[in-house]
Amino acid sequence: MPLSAVETAEIRAILVAHQNWLRRRGGKRADLSFRDLADVDLTRVTLTGAKLAGANLSGAKLATADLSQADLFGADLERADLTGANLSGADLRGANLHRAVLTDAVMRGADFRAGELVDDGSRAAEARTGGTTRLTEARMDRSILTGANFTGCDLSGADLNDADLTGAELGSAVLLGTDLTGATLEGANFGGTVIDQATLSRTYIPFVLPPNAVVAPSYAPMAADAFLAAVTAHEAWVEQQGRSGARLDLDLVKMPSGLDLVGRVLAAARLRRCRLPGARLAGADLQMADLSYAELEGADLRRADLRGVTLRRAVLRGAVLTGALAQPLPLAGGREWPANLDGADLSGADLRDTDFKRAVVRSATLGGAKLEGSGLTAEDAAPPHPPEPHERRRQKRFVRPAILVRSARGEHRARNWSIGGLCVQATDLPWKHGDLVDLRLSLAGQPEIAANAQVVVVHVNRGKEQVSVRFQNYRDELKTLLKTAFLEHQKLVG
Repeated sequence: MPLSAVETAEIRAILVAHQNWLRRRGGKRADLSFRDLADVDLTRVTLTGAKLAGANLSGAKLATADLSQADLFGADLERADLTGANLSGADLRGANLHRAVLTDAVMRGADFRAGELVDDGSRAAEARTGGTTRLTEARMDRSILTGANFTGCDLSGADLNDADLTGAELGSAVLLGTDLTGATLEGANFGGTVIDQATLSRTYIPFVLPPNAVVAPSYAPMAADAFLAAVTAHEAWVEQQGRSGARLDLDLVKMPSGLDLVGRVLAAARLRRCRLPGARLAGADLQMADLSYAELEGADLRRADLRGVTLRRAVLRGAVLTGALAQPLPLAGGREWPANLDGADLSGADLRDTDFKRAVVRSATLGGAKLEGSGLTAEDAAPPHPPEPHERRRQKRFVRPAILVRSARGEHRARNWSIGGLCVQATDLPWKHGDLVDLRLSLAGQPEIAANAQVVVVHVNRGKEQVSVRFQNYRDELKTLLKTAFLEHQKLVG
């Protein structure tokens, strides 16, 4: 529902006051916590340090917006367009970013750990840890995520092609069906990270993983009788259009091998991240069913109705799909919903005499597949061409307050600093490009505000006697120092 004229005027006044607050010309820090801002257009808006906890921003247009250091705790950003946005240092604990578009976004040091808002009957709900942050199926191609904290975050199905995850914390994160093609993972921390074998095999990790760094997903076993009873209830739900029965909706469940589902109705069922090895689905109705990231190795899908089905990054190695229906499903208004096999593993599958010409098959694996009569070629499964590259790593730099830098060579002064790193003024430093250096940082005049930081040298200018370094990881004390420096900067400018 669009905002009313009164609501629009109120939001505009809050944004104007926030700009004045940022410039220290009076004004007031924006507080849009718990507001319903669904589908609102905030393209290119500056909300640095704003309060947006619990806000409903589902479907919002936030492309190239500046949300650095913003409080987005528990916010709903499902399907939001954050293309090219700056979320550096933002608090996104417990946020819902399902299918959000974060292509080319800058999220250095962002916090994606678990967190939930507890309603205490007032507008200022209590924040606490607990709710998992969801980045499921989010688009984060070429995003900058250095030092981001994804502990416990669900990244299933997310696109992280060519993303920079240097020094990111991935402990206990869920990476089922996640695309990390070309991603930079130097210094990333794994520990109890849940990764399926298909994702692990196609991901380049530039170091030896320690024991227990990666664990296989845990599937809850389900007996054949219980699953078949659920299918019967689902068929009643389909036939009665939801008036009776119950929709089949399972996640991370493992069924017995070779389950007999010949001719059964599974239209619109949800079986995401489930295991159905060798399932017998010949002639089954799978229209609009969601089997994303499911394992269907060796399944029999002959003559199955796959119109509009979602098999995104599903494992279908050695499956038989001969004679299946895979054309787009006609919808009301003349629209069509194609079958989606984006990134599916169809190695050795039999696709003969099944028309896949109008299905989504980009990035699918077709090695050894039988393609006669399918209309497919290896070129059809090639990944899409990336858009033209553009500068996206530059952070806003600050001179005040000054940050003092102590290294093994003595004390230096930062010419400028940003959420991403420092430019250190110093002579006769032995550092060279790529070196990892341990530093002690403090705010000038406030020695109690200090933090240890490990940095990587990215540029050495001997002529200007300065060295540019990038933060390698973001411990809590470094985040505190940067946040304090940022708030102090706001007091000094204007």
